[in-house]
Amino acid sequence: MDGDTFQRIADHEAKNPSSSPQATVGFTDDVLEDEGGNASFIESGKRFSLAVVAAIGATLVLVGVGLLGSLIDDMSDRDVIGILYGLLAVVAYIGPRMDLDGRAGVFVGEARSILFGVSALIAVLWFFWEVVDLSWEDTFGPANVFEWGPLLGVAVASVLFARRMDAWVSYCATWNLWFWPLFAAVDQQSESAGAVSLFAVMACLAFVLWREWSDEDRTASSGIQATFLSMMLGIMAWWSLEIFSELRFLDNEFIVPLLYVAGWMAWMEWFRRNKRPQFYTNGVSKSWPALLGVAVFYTGVPLYTGFMLAEESGVEEIALAGFDLSLGFVYGLILHALMGLQMFNWVPQDVVVKPSLSHPGTFSGSIFFVMAFVWFLFGAVDFLEDLAGYVFLPLGLLMLLYGTKRLIAGSDASATVNHE
Repeated sequence: MDGDTFQRIADHEAKNPSSSPQATVGFTDDVLEDEGGNASFIESGKRFSLAVVAAIGATLVLVGVGLLGSLIDDMSDRDVIGILYGLLAVVAYIGPRMDLDGRAGVFVGEARSILFGVSALIAVLWFFWEVVDLSWEDTFGPANVFEWGPLLGVAVASVLFARRMDAWVSYCATWNLWFWPLFAAVDQQSESAGAVSLFAVMACLAFVLWREWSDEDRTASSGIQATFLSMMLGIMAWWSLEIFSELRFLDNEFIVPLLYVAGWMAWMEWFRRNKRPQFYTNGVSKSWPALLGVAVFYTGVPLYTGFMLAEESGVEEIALAGFDLSLGFVYGLILHALMGLQMFNWVPQDVVVKPSLSHPGTFSGSIFFVMAFVWFLFGAVDFLEDLAGYVFLPLGLLMLLYGTKRLIAGSDASATVNHE
């Protein structure tokens, strides 16, 4: 066809546009428009996919460096693995970003973050095990500070470098590096030295989280890292129950968990009265990342405190109606209820009418009450023993039948109103 024919076709289509959506690469215009509404989610998914690919590539580089070091060791009888990983960590940290923007910058940043954190950890551990020749029972310096100190430095530096690179995969993984200073801090012959070392590591991690909360320029993506770090702090807190209880002035398994519970309630009361909420740049509350740490530690320590209180009082069980009631469950449920009620500003009716999935304070309060119900079930089984099945089975069926009946009645009433 000549040019005049094409022109006539174009003029005809301009005068008679098609009303049906046109398919483009397998999608209609409606679908493409819907995709545009979810562009931020699609872009985040693409970014995370790039991060995963970068993580795989960085992992292959790390394995390759290790194999290269092993090959050099076999050929020259010189252990240079730690030196190679140390050089790799330095290059990853100070290496030029090459002024990359967009997806290329994301890809390189993710790879650099992983290479730096893992390489630095391997280099430091190699120095301890091969150069200093430390074993698990040895200490390096007073309170083993020369071992857990550098490992703590690697963990902190990896956290900061991941933020610098805005590396999402590293956000999800850097919390694992904190296990190494934790192990080095608690694995000591001296109980007091272990307690002091663990306190220093926990204080450092708490400060990192505090900086996350107080810095007003943090992006919402760093909240992922803060969430996992708060979980790590909860794990350390469980570890500290035994370590701190071995101190001479705290030589009591009841005092440390009681201090944690009382300290939490005092902190929350002071915090609520003296601090205003902080938000990320996208409007998400910065209190949300702390909830995972709360779930790890404070969903169980009130019950633990209750049992320690019962043991300390000397009366762990009382006879009631021919059954033995464990006071540990009673004290634990009371503590759970008090801690949950505090998150609702001590207003009991708000527990029912104002539970929230969008406000971190009341959401954490609901967690306390949910866990109180869970521990109540355990306590009831312990109290009723063989009779528990005869109580829970009909009670559960009654609740299901009653709820189903109410929902059916509500649906029929709604359908009647809509029909009218």
